[in-house]
Amino acid sequence: MGSARFVAIAASLLSTSLCPYDATAFELFGHRFFEAEPDPDISPDAQRYTIAIDTVGADDDLHAAVLAASALWSGRDETPPPSTAAFLSRVNAEYGRITAALYRTGHYGGAVEITVDGRDPDALAPDAVLPQPVAVAMRVTPGPLFRFGRVEIAGAPPTGPEDADFKKSTPAEIGLAAGEPARAGAVTGSEKLLIDAWRRRGHPLASIVKRDTVAQHDSSTLDVEITIDPGPAATFGPLAVTGTSRMNPEYTAWMTGIESGTRYDPAVIERGQKNLRRLQVFSSQRIEEAKTLGPNGELPLTLNVAERPLRVIGGGVSYATEDGAGIEAYWQHRNLWGHAESLKLSGAVNGIAGVDPKDFNYDLSAVFTRPGVITPFTDFTAELSATRETPDTYTETAITVRVGLSHAITEQLAASVGLGVTASRDEDSQGTDNFLFTGLPLGLTYDSRDDKTDPHEGFNAKASVEPFYEANFGNAGAILDASVASYLPVDREGRFVIAGRLAAGSILGAPIDEMPNGRLYYAGGGSSVRGYAYRSLGPKENGVVTGGLSHLEGSLELRAKVTDSFGVVGFVDAGNAFASSYPDFSGGLRLAAGAGIRYYTGLGPIRLDVAMPLDPEPGDSTFGVYIGLGQSF
Repeated sequence: MGSARFVAIAASLLSTSLCPYDATAFELFGHRFFEAEPDPDISPDAQRYTIAIDTVGADDDLHAAVLAASALWSGRDETPPPSTAAFLSRVNAEYGRITAALYRTGHYGGAVEITVDGRDPDALAPDAVLPQPVAVAMRVTPGPLFRFGRVEIAGAPPTGPEDADFKKSTPAEIGLAAGEPARAGAVTGSEKLLIDAWRRRGHPLASIVKRDTVAQHDSSTLDVEITIDPGPAATFGPLAVTGTSRMNPEYTAWMTGIESGTRYDPAVIERGQKNLRRLQVFSSQRIEEAKTLGPNGELPLTLNVAERPLRVIGGGVSYATEDGAGIEAYWQHRNLWGHAESLKLSGAVNGIAGVDPKDFNYDLSAVFTRPGVITPFTDFTAELSATRETPDTYTETAITVRVGLSHAITEQLAASVGLGVTASRDEDSQGTDNFLFTGLPLGLTYDSRDDKTDPHEGFNAKASVEPFYEANFGNAGAILDASVASYLPVDREGRFVIAGRLAAGSILGAPIDEMPNGRLYYAGGGSSVRGYAYRSLGPKENGVVTGGLSHLEGSLELRAKVTDSFGVVGFVDAGNAFASSYPDFSGGLRLAAGAGIRYYTGLGPIRLDVAMPLDPEPGDSTFGVYIGLGQSF
């Protein structure tokens, strides 16, 4: 027994030493020594590999396109194929992937050569034993760049006002024209463009009935012939609703704004789906079109929805060195009686910069919203709120009751009208005053931003006028406000964006000392002139900021997305508030500059900004730090 055991041990050690791989482990009586635990996600028969790709004579862009198309290249550092057969299947799929990538870049005479361990992969059996890892070499010869030769399109719609909102609405504008590089995407993109153009003209069943592409290798040109059948014009038919439980299905259909019998328009469908999304009642909503027309040329529609839970809670935190910390929370019922009526109760504590609760800012509110009161795009809102603000210059305690209507005129343009009454008590260096303030705010908003939390292009403009009457002092007047923010992408991918903001306001009809402090204008803080304390800029009396009857602010930012997860921002802010009803620049504009970083999440970028006053006065801080969710504007 002893000699047999010795032989077994020696054989085990000998087999380890003769192994073609590094001798990093050995097995003894079923136990392995000096070996890391195997990865449970990797098959014991996995075929590891290395890969080298040579794109002959290609520039950097073409080589990058080949690398992006290769599944072997993109998966080289991931879990290896579970077997030799799976590995060879992945290798064979490379030919089609690389060829498609060449077509997309306009190369139709290319060749793809692949070797595995120096051999043709077609000559390898599915159970072949290959080295670990095995070397894969790929040689891609793109061939000449083809250009479009003869381009014929039959059945294209005539240009018209339906195309006004589209930057590129014809095949030639996206590259399908004689002499242009023959990229495959220009052909497929043109087909989609043509179908969409007919759909905008009321033809929902438009289709491509013929596509011929012929490569002329002697002239390196690609001839293209496309025929489109627009199909019949149609009107909207009945809209069926499925998936509702608490929501009223008739009301749900009405909220889409789609009227049976009206001319078919895909923009109406898109707006209807967007209107349903803003209700926050559904986790998903999709309008499906029938494949055939019904009687009288009507297109039946089906709306499939899934409802969210009725109740939701949420909250958030913020921090700025100048403004202090903030915390907020809310509870919301999203569908009280089956018509998406919502009730939201919220509370916030801000300005937490010390330990005395009397110095904090408080905000409690209850907001009731009833969407679709007159049209599917008109909402009624009623609000009751109580606030206490304690900036350095005053303390205001107020109760407000407000009702209003808002109407989405178009997807970008909205209007609002309201009535609000505020009873407040102000305490400042001049004493204590009580106010009873009634206002009738009227507003317009235009928002064409491509993203609300991280915009890259578009505009966001707001204008409002609020006639008011203050009963304690008997003053009647108006408050005027306007702001505009614009976004300009510097590069095609939108990784570099120039963003600018300008805001102004004016109070007419009342002197400063007869207006509630909360309605006067101040500047400074995270949403104003960063680097200065919250509401620390404005006209002063005995060295104390009193608030102004007008203000002017502006910001300029350069935003750069360094990686997919991180970005940097440089910015300059300017602004001030003034004692007169119009900016008189008697106190000048206060300037600040700073920089920040952005961490991009699915909810929007997390913002961290550091700003420094460029012309500080005694008592101003040397810098400010601001943290929040979303870009600063």
